[in-house]
Amino acid sequence: MLYLKWSILLNKRMNFPLLGGILLLMVSVPLHAEEVTQQFRGLTLNANLEIAENTDITKGIVLIVHGLMGHSHMEIIEASQQALLDNSRSSLAINLSLGRDNRKGFFDCTWPHRYGQDESLDEISAWVAWLRRQGVKEVVLMAHSRGSNESMVYTATQKDPEVTHLAMLAPGTDDSKQSFEERYGSTFDETLERAKKERDAGRGNELIENVDFWWCPRATVTPNTFLSFYDKESRFRNFAYYLPRIKIPTIIITGSADERIPDSEKRVAPFVDSKRIQLVVIEGADHFFMDFNIEEAMEAMLEFLADPG
Repeated sequence: MLYLKWSILLNKRMNFPLLGGILLLMVSVPLHAEEVTQQFRGLTLNANLEIAENTDITKGIVLIVHGLMGHSHMEIIEASQQALLDNSRSSLAINLSLGRDNRKGFFDCTWPHRYGQDESLDEISAWVAWLRRQGVKEVVLMAHSRGSNESMVYTATQKDPEVTHLAMLAPGTDDSKQSFEERYGSTFDETLERAKKERDAGRGNELIENVDFWWCPRATVTPNTFLSFYDKESRFRNFAYYLPRIKIPTIIITGSADERIPDSEKRVAPFVDSKRIQLVVIEGADHFFMDFNIEEAMEAMLEFLADPG
């Protein structure tokens, strides 16, 4: 097992200098940013395309997937795209629709939750197909948090020839029951059983009101949506099954101070091997790799892409 502890000093950058770092994000605006859209199953999907100078996307691109109920302009996503630009790499940060037309910004808790992680797989596939139509031959699939879980399953099952590498940042390895009860009290089992009964009765897509769901208290949620994210039997939690079935080089990047998913490195480490899957721990990084930690995470990924072995 290859297991790396990163504690890189900012004045000792190695093979991939980040040309100014995160501080420049406050004063610089990317010159090649473009919002792109496509139609998919009656919805408009949107994404933020950043093209590096003196290149075009046919030379290769990083496809970035945000985490649960997030969006393409979260700080971690924008910082990642800037760091990639600084290293002459283009990227496409997509907004998963979560069932909303042309969705932007965080998912509003007052909206009904009618989506599942399987639909996210379909939208990732739609964006890979969009890149294929643009002439892209090589795609690095990079994702954060729950997006990492979805990208793991996608990579293990879809096997698009264009997708050559996978980078998973802070994958969702947490105990869903524990995180739920820390926020809402001891009603997890009751809510889970209610969702299962409704699904088994053929009402999995019918909305239920006053359901606590992630950080949305008393939300309106379908049973299928709730089970997609909270059921311990969900395939998006099955690292032991899916990681060994990924055939492309994969890097998992976690933070040693991840407060949302404590001990994530310990949960992932048993599935890491030296040939195909690497694990990098960024010392002091939280779940969102704030401040200079995202630079270190991107530097780790870029070194991995240069030499995945």
